[in-house]
Amino acid sequence: MEPEQQPAATPLDFWVDRWPFGLLLAVLLVSVAGPALTAVFWGGDSTWPSLSTGFAATAIAFLVALAWDRRARAAADHKEAEAEARRMQAAKLAEQERRASEAKRRFSAIALELERLQGSLQRTVDEQHLYKYFFPDLPSGSWQAGSGGLGMIIENFGLMADLSTFYGHVDELQWRLRFKAAAGVDETAVSPIIEALARQMLADIAVLLAQVRRQVANPDVSPIDGADAGGFVVARRQLTGAIRAVDFRREPAAAEPE
Repeated sequence: MEPEQQPAATPLDFWVDRWPFGLLLAVLLVSVAGPALTAVFWGGDSTWPSLSTGFAATAIAFLVALAWDRRARAAADHKEAEAEARRMQAAKLAEQERRASEAKRRFSAIALELERLQGSLQRTVDEQHLYKYFFPDLPSGSWQAGSGGLGMIIENFGLMADLSTFYGHVDELQWRLRFKAAAGVDETAVSPIIEALARQMLADIAVLLAQVRRQVANPDVSPIDGADAGGFVVARRQLTGAIRAVDFRREPAAAEPE
């Protein structure tokens, strides 16, 4: 394998690369030799005062121009910083409004779903003990679709936790109704357990529905930069009647007298 050939160095061009350095040296030489030659031919009494006066005037003019340029640049930077701050504030307000609008849409769908669940729970309390196969409308799609987005933009963590717990109870209620409908299960023994859970959920949904409706009107959207409030937490009390074991084994037959 042949070694790679190094590219040939570009030759320096005097008229392009070296003349600025030569010009600088010439200017320095003239600036040093000029005052000395002037003092020799015209006398130092008039040369050195003129040189010092001209140098002072030039320095003052340079410093005044530099200060003015710095002041103008500082004013431009200040205006640019104010404009950037206004743009950032406008972006924050737009993001805050977008979050509020999204929260209202998602909570509106959840509120409608909770109203349907409230009717189904009331019917479950009133009628489920009359039927072995009882499957009311227990939707949870709006919560499943909106809970992820709401969890990131809502600062009312207590309400979000209570809604998650409630929809977990919805799944539990569906399982108990399916268990009641299974073959070989005594519905008269399971119905009180289902009713206890449904009554507890019916009491919880009244509080949750009021909170969700308040979020539809004025959502607790988390600020872009600020402390979290935490929100209102629904007090829950798990009834012992809603969780208990049921023994479906038959009692042994009494021994016949001899």
